[in-house]
Amino acid sequence: MARALALLLHFPALTFAQTVNCDAGEVRFDFSASGAFTTYSVGGTPYPIANLAGYLAFLDSGTTTRFLPTQVVGGVYAYRVTCAITTPNRGGGGGTLCGVGNTWCFRISGVSGSPPLDPNTRLYVMVQVAWQIFGFPPTIHAPTFTPLGSLPDNRGLASIPGGAFVTLYIWFLLELSPTDTFPSLPTSGTLTLTYALQSN
Repeated sequence: MARALALLLHFPALTFAQTVNCDAGEVRFDFSASGAFTTYSVGGTPYPIANLAGYLAFLDSGTTTRFLPTQVVGGVYAYRVTCAITTPNRGGGGGTLCGVGNTWCFRISGVSGSPPLDPNTRLYVMVQVAWQIFGFPPTIHAPTFTPLGSLPDNRGLASIPGGAFVTLYIWFLLELSPTDTFPSLPTSGTLTLTYALQSN
């Protein structure tokens, strides 16, 4: 929390500069991790944490299940990424949906690593507005959990008007199906994500 507050207090002086500061770039799903079966509620819905106990419960249930990460590496909070964003005091524009009109598109600009499943269809993303100090409210393009490959304009997360300062929470879920097969069990993988604020 202290780190999040530090981000909040540091950036108002840079309201008209283009700045993206996210607290984590790696999201880890490790279904061999030790620990008790644990759930965490997001938007009022409990989701299991990716660990061995959660994986065994998934096998016992025989139903498709979405898991929160084992760890958001470097994050202030255990299961989500926090991004503090400032937009220039002018419109971006150029997008079909994300960055349309006089807004800037905040997007996932890169995905790499070793996910156990196709991230475009099995990685789900949701964005929440945590705080806003200046400017008009952003338009969120993943207000509920949305497959990565279904985000608009090349993984657009939010359209943010010019002259704004906003902090966003980004949540990730990995979906497993009982019919999935893996080279080794229990499976694991790490996704490295980069973020950018762009006019399209």
